[in-house]
Amino acid sequence: MGQHSRIFILFFFFFVCFFFFLSPIQLCHCFSVQMNVTVGEDLIEKACHFTPHADMCQASLQMDPNSGQADMEGLAIIALKVALANATENSKHISQMLNNSTLDPFIEQCLSDCVEQYWDSIDQIEDALAAIAGKEYHDVNDWVNAAIANSETCEQGFTEKPGYESMVTQRNVVFKQLCLNALSITQHLQ
Repeated sequence: MGQHSRIFILFFFFFVCFFFFLSPIQLCHCFSVQMNVTVGEDLIEKACHFTPHADMCQASLQMDPNSGQADMEGLAIIALKVALANATENSKHISQMLNNSTLDPFIEQCLSDCVEQYWDSIDQIEDALAAIAGKEYHDVNDWVNAAIANSETCEQGFTEKPGYESMVTQRNVVFKQLCLNALSITQHLQ
């Protein structure tokens, strides 16, 4: 038996095994992953699959009643609006923390800086939304990364003096995760 015959038989054997031993459901799943999903729950799953925080991504997108009819651009807008709402809530919460008259002056300054950082983040997320509306997807990356840097600056402010810890770490972490998810979804638009 020649070399070409052996290769043909091996190829034929693998071909037969693949099509006859995989269940039809597995075959459908393999081929459906390759399909270009344009709207609906499947698109949410696809959009969130490669985000760094997929469960958070799916949960946050599914909360919006328009997400089921959204295309990829619509999902990116929803993800940015979720991050915007989070930044707004963080700014309000930190502002309320500043009402505590017994705050240590260093902590008070850190929290005040954080409020300013989140105000800047709000502006930057709004600029990212405007960039999507103008189909300037490359600008979205810059605006959202700037917003992330602001939350990191907020967090780092507490480390400038030994013995102090951030009072808003979890809020900064969640905001960053929402932004990273939005960035990942936006990458599908380019």
